[in-house]
Amino acid sequence: MNTEGQMTYIDLKNLKAISRDDTTRMHKYLVQFEQLIPERTHELEKALTNQNRLRIRQILHKMSPQLQFFGIQNIMVPIQRLEFEYETMSLLELEQLVKEIIVRLQGALSEVSEYIRLHFE
Repeated sequence: MNTEGQMTYIDLKNLKAISRDDTTRMHKYLVQFEQLIPERTHELEKALTNQNRLRIRQILHKMSPQLQFFGIQNIMVPIQRLEFEYETMSLLELEQLVKEIIVRLQGALSEVSEYIRLHFE
């Protein structure tokens, strides 16, 4: 979140629409996100360390629906690019894209945690 309390990494419009502004459902989805993202980020880091291009693609492909659901900003283009070019792009470019995605995931996780703290605790 920025200093005005606006989200930088996530857009909760979709979440609010799907949960029909039911705060219990919203909280449940947010907590799921908060639990899954660290695990997925760790998996990505491990696959990157092992230079396992296919595993990186699989992890990102698996995460895509959830990231779209939570409206993670500016993340789908790099993910789609990796999904299509994971075999042919240079290792340096692959590393840069994955690291950029990880930074966005960590930023989104931070915002979700802050949102939970401010609205549900």
